[in-house]
Amino acid sequence: MAISQAQITAVLEAVDLVDLVSRHLTLKPSGRAFQGLCPFHGEKTPSFYVLPGRRRWKCHGCGASGDAINFVQRHASLSFPDAVRQLAAEYGAPLSDAVDARTRERSALLEVLRQADAAYQSFLWGDDGRAARDYLSSRGITEATARAFGLGWAPLAWASLTKRYQQSGALDAAAKAGLVQPRSGKAGYFDLFRGRLMVPIRSADGRTIAFGGRLVATADGPKYLNSRESPLYDKSATLFGMDQARDELRRRKTAVLVEGYFDVITLHQVGLHNALGLCSTNLTAAHLALLQRAEVRELVLLLDGDAAGLGAVSRLAPVIFSAGTPARVALLPTGEDPDSFALRAGLTGISTLLAAARPLSVHLFDHFLPAGARSTYEDMMAGLAGLQPILSATTGLPQRALVAQLGEFLQLQREDLVEALKLGNTASPAASSPPSPSPPNPHEAIFTAAALQQPALLELDQHGAQQHLRADLRDVLRTGEIPSPPTHRALEIARSQLPTDEAQLQRLFVTLSRTLKLRALDEQLSLANNQRRSELLSQRAQLLATPN
Repeated sequence: MAISQAQITAVLEAVDLVDLVSRHLTLKPSGRAFQGLCPFHGEKTPSFYVLPGRRRWKCHGCGASGDAINFVQRHASLSFPDAVRQLAAEYGAPLSDAVDARTRERSALLEVLRQADAAYQSFLWGDDGRAARDYLSSRGITEATARAFGLGWAPLAWASLTKRYQQSGALDAAAKAGLVQPRSGKAGYFDLFRGRLMVPIRSADGRTIAFGGRLVATADGPKYLNSRESPLYDKSATLFGMDQARDELRRRKTAVLVEGYFDVITLHQVGLHNALGLCSTNLTAAHLALLQRAEVRELVLLLDGDAAGLGAVSRLAPVIFSAGTPARVALLPTGEDPDSFALRAGLTGISTLLAAARPLSVHLFDHFLPAGARSTYEDMMAGLAGLQPILSATTGLPQRALVAQLGEFLQLQREDLVEALKLGNTASPAASSPPSPSPPNPHEAIFTAAALQQPALLELDQHGAQQHLRADLRDVLRTGEIPSPPTHRALEIARSQLPTDEAQLQRLFVTLSRTLKLRALDEQLSLANNQRRSELLSQRAQLLATPN
């Protein structure tokens, strides 16, 4: 379902760029251009210009620039194909039949979800929603917050929504969106969500793409029920609260990650507007890519201070380490969770807690090995056993850097730690058994898998990222031969994750090229002297100012 260059050009020609940008900021005429405050960085003096004659925009403050598609991508944190489709639908630009079919399907899903959103909200604030309103009150959620997040109520009745979709002929779309489902062994459908407080899950541009439902009125069923995945909703690439948080994320460059819908809602209510939540899934590389598109440079994990919180840190750490994302950990007092602590301590208490957050690696080392190099033999072995699954699941240079840091922490040789942690053999080349290579970083694997599938993509590697791949992946691109089982498995997994849409694949490849170059610069910065460091920082700043 590739989008051709001719179709992209047609979309850009159809878009009224001044109209599009004016939806998000105030523009004033300035000669042949229009001027306003840049939405991508905080400023008090307008330096953002829209040039309608050239169909371009540019900020002279932060250096960002682009066309209508780039604007939607950056402002709404959308992929390139999704931004094209959205603009095509809004401005009536023609796409190919295959792309139009997908656009029509997505539009139909968005419409039934919009209708459900409106219905659930009307139910919440009507006579039937008292139980749900009482539940919100018991959790300290104000009416203003509930309305801002679009909270709603799914009545106990079996067909509150089904009847509406039957009348409008939209049952198929409602079923695909996970709102209704067929009756078992009978004709007809019934509502999936019943007796639940409804939390809309929205895309970064504010459109409802799924729901989470919290059981309130009955003990029948799981406490939380979530929409199944659909062409709109991929929970491994969706973060709850992105629509509310995106401006603050761009301003602060930091995201605070929690695990529950109500944690996010309550944190926003007390004033922490860069809080986000996972949608009943583990953190993934796609989540981190979404944050990168939102210009987030640091992640803070706000977690319970009990065993569950530690388990969450251990579960989230490998993907964070492997992606090279700077992260810190803020632990709540024992017995507290983010929403209860936020209601008790307010924004001041939360801010104090976040300010004291420690780097993720330091947090893990101190937890598993609190006595450091003074640990007894038994404590050190137990601590290393706790760290082993985390370090084993971390890939590439990040793993080696963590082992080196752990060696300094424990005053042990790296080779001894590698052997103790069973991370691979570090024997010299003359030794009888060769080293056991670790699997590549997911970003490197996807980049390589895409280039193997379409070698022409390497022409889009404007940042020379392929030069910074680990040696075995460079050999794969040069010879086409996969040298080790871990690399083979990693590339097979990466190949299965590649988008089938050609334009989306190209956009992903360009984004990865930029990401890998940034990582390479960061690695060089860690080893550079002052003079070289200044040069590298300049290169990094230029790269960050360049749109994907």
